[in-house]
Order: sequence, then structure tokens, then C-alpha cells
Amino acid sequence: MQQGYAAVLCVLAVLGLEAAAPGECELTRLLQDKLQYEMRLQYMKHYFPIDYTVQVQYEEVLRPSNITRLRNGTVSEAALRYLWFHVSSQAVLRIREVLPEKHPSWKYTQELCQLFDALGEEYSKYRQVRIPA
Repeated sequence: MQQGYAAVLCVLAVLGLEAAAPGECELTRLLQDKLQYEMRLQYMKHYFPIDYTVQVQYEEVLRPSNITRLRNGTVSEAALRYLWFHVSSQAVLRIREVLPEKHPSWKYTQELCQLFDALGEEYSKYRQVRIPA
């Protein structure tokens, strides 16, 4: 098992892939604003106890090297955007599961979840068609 939510959130911010649809562009911009380094540092580091970790499976960690390999391969940008969305939204949900409602980061993670939910709805509009790999 891998430990650490900070690495997951870093990947969230690093991999904010370019968006294609207008609704997707706006939601991605809002997510990018929410995932700025200063906000992640404030809400996901300073408000957590030292050495606090969230247990994740090895397969749940999306590494930049894997994205580079996929980009260099035959995976489309649309598929990469959807992969980024799926992994990122699941990471935020995992973090939110362990936070008590009165935690200072609860509202921040709730806003992230709402943005990911909206982005998921946007994807469902055109995800009905098979995305070429």
C-alpha cells in the first residue's frame, strides 16, 4: 500500500489536462484555481496532523511518468482528460471519507467534490460516444 495524500493532490494539480468542451474548460479552470499550491498547502498540509496519511492502493496512484508514457503511446487527449478526472475525483472522495465535518478542510474538499461532480456531468454529456484510445 502507498501512503500519503499529499502526493495524490500534487498529481491532481500537475495533471490538470487541457480541456476541450466549453463547459469542461470552465470547470477545469475552477478546479485549477482550487488546486493551486497555496490552497493545497493550507487545507491539506497545515490543517492535518504531522505524518497523517490516507491509505491508498498502488493502483490508485497516478504518476506523471505513467501519463508521459500514455501520451507518447496511442492514448487520446480526451481519454487522458477522463482518466485525470476519474483518478482525481476518487482521490478527493477518499480524503473526504476520513475528514470529520468540523475539520477546517471539510468545506474545501466539499467544494472540490462539487466541482468534480459537475465535471462528471459534463463528461457524461459526450462520454456516451466511445472515446478512441
